[in-house]
Amino acid sequence: MRKSSPKTMLDEFLLEMEMSHKSRNTIVNYRSDIKSFLNTCTAGIENLTTEELRRHISGLNHKSPTTRARHLSSLKKFLGWCYKRDFIPDNPILNPILKIKREKPDNFEIKKVKKSEIQRIISSITDNNLKYKLIFTLMLEAGLKTYEVLNLEYENIETEIQTIFVNSECPRRIPLFSPGSIKLFRVYTEKFNIKSGFLFKGGETQGKTLSYQALNKFWRKSCAKANADVKLYQLRDCYAKELVERGINICIIGQMLGHKNFQTTVKYMS
Repeated sequence: MRKSSPKTMLDEFLLEMEMSHKSRNTIVNYRSDIKSFLNTCTAGIENLTTEELRRHISGLNHKSPTTRARHLSSLKKFLGWCYKRDFIPDNPILNPILKIKREKPDNFEIKKVKKSEIQRIISSITDNNLKYKLIFTLMLEAGLKTYEVLNLEYENIETEIQTIFVNSECPRRIPLFSPGSIKLFRVYTEKFNIKSGFLFKGGETQGKTLSYQALNKFWRKSCAKANADVKLYQLRDCYAKELVERGINICIIGQMLGHKNFQTTVKYMS
């Protein structure tokens, strides 16, 4: 069995998650949840028992169902990784006596929002903030997740066939129904002389993409100025609902959204 410090194990795990294209927000949650868990392993993770794990999980009861579900998901991923990498002799979270039940998140219900309302918010963004205008347009017109749009590269936008190639954990090609998206892309890349690499860089570091926090903050400000109440994730929801209303086959919708589970797509049908 391999031996390593908790910090080194966590750093190695997070690095692998980053390399497997997990979103920045997911990585942040992994770090927080697992660090909290490792602080409770007084005898070392290699000596983790089912009873000790049960106590840690019971300590999450005061948290919301969404937070508990996320924390348990982080634990399962990390302990499974530790077992495969031979850091622990067995995986106690798989012990049936724990009887871990999967909980539905608080926001499981899809809240409807009109596309015209989102377009109104995007239209209110001036050309001085062309980067954000293009990001939100692509999220609405292609149903991209935040980490997918933030990691887009110049080469991923196939202008001749008006398609986006999404190179994520669910690689796929998405047609852009609005020619305005391609026009905005061309204006943006010409203005900032972008001919390769990341489309949406952030800060002073050229190799770094714009952060989720910066994107969400700008969206909230834009909503406030437009006197609207729309969450960032609702751009993707709006795209999915539009596909449903067009009568597109649910299996194709799932592929376009990059869903691994058919049941995830079904929730947009109601």
